[in-house]
Amino acid sequence: MRKVLYVGLAAAMFAAAPALAQSGSHAGSSSGAGHAMSDAAADVKTAAVIHKIDADKGTVNVTHEPIPAISWPKMTMDLPVTKRVDLAKFKAGDKVTITLKQGVDKQYRVTEITPAK
Repeated sequence: MRKVLYVGLAAAMFAAAPALAQSGSHAGSSSGAGHAMSDAAADVKTAAVIHKIDADKGTVNVTHEPIPAISWPKMTMDLPVTKRVDLAKFKAGDKVTITLKQGVDKQYRVTEITPAK
């Protein structure tokens, strides 16, 4: 009987995991390196302006437009950048399109930066 109870509890926790993952909240801030979001999403793109690049830390400070797909308002924030992004191609003041992807740790990172069209 105890084994059935444990299996039932494990199944219930597994079934509830997506709902629990979406129960987080977003409080807008100016430092986004630690942003965890409530809405799981595929890659999202937004227009942004680069203010500062810190290649040593692997971050970029940007002001981005609202991103409705992940419930982010327009804000200025620091974002971590994946290693495949060549930050040397950009400078402060550049208008760009950034692509964000949520990692398994629920943090969004910049996976691509392209010049604005």
